[in-house]
Amino acid sequence: MPWLNIVLWVYAVFNIALGVEAYLKVNSMPSLMGGVGAGVLVIVGLLVAQKNSMVGYLICALVALGLMGRFVPAYLSKGTVYPALVVSIASALALIALIVGHFMARKPA
Repeated sequence: MPWLNIVLWVYAVFNIALGVEAYLKVNSMPSLMGGVGAGVLVIVGLLVAQKNSMVGYLICALVALGLMGRFVPAYLSKGTVYPALVVSIASALALIALIVGHFMARKPA
């Protein structure tokens, strides 16, 4: 699914960019490692999806769920829009794209 791959590539680059931006702005090594790590895992998922789409997209979905698990509670407790709400929304959109892609790929019985 070419559109889904584009969405996930953008999501991967987004995570890497946010990690780098946090490191440069506030010298946050955990943010750099987390953002780059999440982005690289999404890229790995995309590469795996070329051979086994279920496993590859599952990796991407787990990354999105993991980031939501980290940032949704942070937004709810602190109310900070950036980066907590921004990453939460981006991860939710990636997860929605994966779900829509899954159902679009299913063939009618």
